[in-house]
Amino acid sequence: MRFLFALLFLAPTTFLFSQNPNDCEFALVVCGTTSLGLDPTGVGFDEFSLPGNIEPSCYTFDSNTIWLKLNIISDGEFTFDIVPANGVDDYDFAIYGPTSTCTTLGSPIRCSSTNPQDAGVPAETGLNLTETDVTEGPGPDGNGYLKFIEAQAGDSYFILIDRAVGSEGFDFRYTGSAGLPDGVTANEVDNLISCDADGTLDGFTPFDLDALIPAIQGNQNNTTVTFHSSLNDANIGINNLISPYINNANPQTIYARLESNNGCSDISQFTIETGNPALSKPADVALCSYDTSEMYNLDLIQPVVISDPNNYVFSYHLSNNDAILNTNPIGPIVTLTETSLEIFVRVEDPTFSDCFSVTSFNAFINKIKLASQPSDFLLCDDDFDTVAQFDLTEKDSEILGNLPSNEFVVRYYSSVTDREQDINRILEVFTNTSNPQPIYAALVELSTGCFDVTQFALLVRPKPIPIFDNEPHYYCLQSTDPIEISVQPGFNFYSWSTQEEGPDLSTISITEPGSYSVTVTNEFGCTNTVTTEVLPSDIATIVQVIVTDFNFPNNTITVLVEGPGDYEYALDKPIIFQDSNVFENPSFGEHLIFVRDKNGCGTVTDKILVLDYPRVLTPNQDGFHDTWQIPGISAYPKAKIYIFDRYGKLLKQISSLSSGWDGTYHGKKLPSSDYWFRILLEDTREIKGHFTLKR
Repeated sequence: MRFLFALLFLAPTTFLFSQNPNDCEFALVVCGTTSLGLDPTGVGFDEFSLPGNIEPSCYTFDSNTIWLKLNIISDGEFTFDIVPANGVDDYDFAIYGPTSTCTTLGSPIRCSSTNPQDAGVPAETGLNLTETDVTEGPGPDGNGYLKFIEAQAGDSYFILIDRAVGSEGFDFRYTGSAGLPDGVTANEVDNLISCDADGTLDGFTPFDLDALIPAIQGNQNNTTVTFHSSLNDANIGINNLISPYINNANPQTIYARLESNNGCSDISQFTIETGNPALSKPADVALCSYDTSEMYNLDLIQPVVISDPNNYVFSYHLSNNDAILNTNPIGPIVTLTETSLEIFVRVEDPTFSDCFSVTSFNAFINKIKLASQPSDFLLCDDDFDTVAQFDLTEKDSEILGNLPSNEFVVRYYSSVTDREQDINRILEVFTNTSNPQPIYAALVELSTGCFDVTQFALLVRPKPIPIFDNEPHYYCLQSTDPIEISVQPGFNFYSWSTQEEGPDLSTISITEPGSYSVTVTNEFGCTNTVTTEVLPSDIATIVQVIVTDFNFPNNTITVLVEGPGDYEYALDKPIIFQDSNVFENPSFGEHLIFVRDKNGCGTVTDKILVLDYPRVLTPNQDGFHDTWQIPGISAYPKAKIYIFDRYGKLLKQISSLSSGWDGTYHGKKLPSSDYWFRILLEDTREIKGHFTLKR
């Protein structure tokens, strides 16, 4: 690779003979028309401390300086450009000459320190054919360019360049017609590769650099070649490397400097490296096995040891000495056990004589710890959609068995492929997508990475649905007999709130009202609990019967009862029950009242009397209303009944026990007319009214 003086200069120094291009004594000689890429760093010796050198008037050159020297070999205009690499850094320059020594520079013949940003001009600076001024700056003064120099053969000029503002390098481009010495070309050469065969495989070995000198010089006479370990040393021409040279890095870049008698120079570079195979040290080979020994092919390690193993010869040994001496090879098939075995790999490059490298690795077996087979994971379906959320970590302890939980981790996957590739681990609560659904588990030993596999099924099973028979249930409080409550048979187990339980106990007997529950278990082990209320009920107690009579047609019977039951009512036979406890317009006379508990706790009865008088008397012996009497009045044996005509004459007093009045007076039939009565009852009631006698 060719270089155009791309320099990284040394730190500033104050030694007079410091070999550094920021010292005039060691200025870089500009040859031909080649552009130079330069990067000044620091300042060197203060040349202006010498009595024959005058400091530039336009600027103090004390930041980052470089000295260049131009030896003119033919007359012409001397012009050049200084071009900042980033287009903005501020470079200043001063020119001394014509002169031949750094101790008699005299005063500068050109001096430029224009700040391009302050002046509003481009950052390029130098000499051209159009400017007339010979000094400019500092700050906004000037435009960056000064008048050219009429140079003559034999003149020498020194250019002092300083980077006043900025941090990057610059290009020096010679543009004048005044001739400069022809440059030289350091020819490129191939990289050197040598085998490290000095008995110590450390990657460092001697290289014959001088053998490259003819190729670097080519047909260029009056030149010398030196070798350097840094570009800076090569540019300055210091710290020559002595051949044969032992590399200090592998690979290492070497810089070749070709210099002619006129001071022109050029640089090329190449690399030196040991040809021993560059090996990577493999990680331990730890085979996971269910057995205590396992066959292993050592050739499998080759791509790990070197990236392209096809061009090398491999052998395997049980000691480093055997590998170096290439004795007692083993394999490539070896038997590994749980005891670690160190394998030394010798890799030889057949293109060189006895050129090889050695590395090693340990190989052994990690015996796989077995996972315990877990039971299927069953959840009972709460909403009957066959979907549930499973916390798979609940299976960790089953899969671990007796293995310590701090040394293993259980991972879950929804497919065998995911488990094989260890992707898409199930990390959260998992919702099944099918029923049943298989889950694939890996029991991973943390210290070895070895794992065993197992699987189980996610099962979503329906919950049982017990239903109580004959709800609602009632218990008759006055009864001493138990009643039965039951749910459907066929479940696997029944557990009642009465502490009774059993596989066939779908029915129990109870002797008191209350809340009763049963938990049933189906064939999947799913449970469900239902509750029923056994309500209290009982036969009614008739508290009062309110009879509204002598009010035809608005007579009523109202039955008032007490009790916890739900009751219905009937009057006389045939018994027809009604929900209402009121009977309207009952017939006159005695009645039998029935009150029945709707919940089956029994019926009570009572007799009542509805009194009212007949409105007509038709004594024609047809069997209807042949006598006039109050139906049921016999219940009041002491009652007194008086019959009057319309004028108030007492016609008859009849007994409540008699068959009644036949419509005669002293045996004589009375005519059709309205007649009046008066009844005095034992309960102190007095009833008056009238009826019609028809003949």
